Amino acid sequence: MQKRLLIMLAGLGVFLLPAVITAEEPWGEIKAEPNPCKVEPGREECTTHLIWHTRGVEKAKVFVTAKGRKEAVEHEFSASRECEGERCRAPWIAHHTSYTFQLFDFTRGDRGKLLASVTVTGEQ
Repeated sequence: MQKRLLIMLAGLGVFLLPAVITAEEPWGEIKAEPNPCKVEPGREECTTHLIWHTRGVEKAKVFVTAKGRKEAVEHEFSASRECEGERCRAPWIAHHTSYTFQLFDFTRGDRGKLLASVTVTGEQ
């Protein structure tokens, strides 16, 4: 019976192949616009927008560390797998400070693989 079914399916041009499911390698990218961020005269800070995307990741987090005038302390910036547009603003970019934004895979519930990073600077 099974052999006859296979012959019928082959005659119809239907071939059964074993399904192969492969896990997608975790991947991500992150960028900032504008970068460098222009601090206008008379102001102390400017705004940059972060844009990131991931694949093969169930959860992700972005952390930021400031170096320069401000103390180099890491803070969580976002717990989203992707972001773009007005939602992911950093309106506190200061002159003489660089900010490193790092996108991590958090699928397991802890800090996994570093997927991407970008450093933003403020200039006058």
